[in-house]
Amino acid sequence: MQVVHGRDLPWSEREERHREGSLAFKTLFKGEEGDPNNFRWVLSRNTGDYRSPLHRHNFDQVRFCVEGSANIAPGKTLHQGDVGFFPEGTPYGPQQDIASPRLTLVLQGGGASGLGYMSSAQLRRGHDDLEKLGSFGGGRFRFHGQSDSRDSYEAIWEYVFGRPIVYPPQRYDEAILIRTASFAWVRQGGSGKVSRRFLGSFTERGTRLDVLRIEPGGQIVLGEPDAMVLAFAVGGRGRAHDGPWYAHSAFQVAAGEAFRLESDERAELFVITLPIIGRGATAQGSL
Repeated sequence: MQVVHGRDLPWSEREERHREGSLAFKTLFKGEEGDPNNFRWVLSRNTGDYRSPLHRHNFDQVRFCVEGSANIAPGKTLHQGDVGFFPEGTPYGPQQDIASPRLTLVLQGGGASGLGYMSSAQLRRGHDDLEKLGSFGGGRFRFHGQSDSRDSYEAIWEYVFGRPIVYPPQRYDEAILIRTASFAWVRQGGSGKVSRRFLGSFTERGTRLDVLRIEPGGQIVLGEPDAMVLAFAVGGRGRAHDGPWYAHSAFQVAAGEAFRLESDERAELFVITLPIIGRGATAQGSL
């Protein structure tokens, strides 16, 4: 089990320079490079206009809009409290955000196909190397002396791994936007102090998204026998066995662990449950 307090973490602007615009990040947790379960969980803040072209991923992405609003495609916007699930292989965009205040929780990680996730370090190294061989602009990359361009993330991925990128079959027609305020709170347990908004379970992996509300004096236990649990305190404060927690504290609970949280005031947690993918998993393999 790990705990970090978002308010104490520094902002970094060195990530995602392959896209057009300005974003700053606080890294909450990250996984192990080369593992099909590898992931990166960050708090993202816009520091200027941001644009990305129509594109798709060979990994899954979850976004939770903590403050403000975030455009993901023409006519499609996540507002405060909304959640977006962007499945591997499913195109979305183009995205164009103006420089309005926005704070977004972003998870990127290997999906059910077992293709894994390129680490932040690999992404930075690949970007720096390719800058010597060509130019980035508008979310695309072009080699010096060539007229054709391609998606910048694709170009970096293929440079890093030395082979053409492969996308898993498209499971969903489009990204899924979830309006959390429309979901009812369902009481959990007998104390009446914990309620849940179950937002959905996705793909054969069974990625699960929830929002938990804890009343003052209530407590919950985070943990699953065969899944990693990530939780983010949207608001509230309380105590855990190793100290206090506050708004924007984040928790990572490994498979097989259990972690108890108590709340001193009404609190809400956004929770992602990621069942573990076996190291031998492939796009044609099993979980």
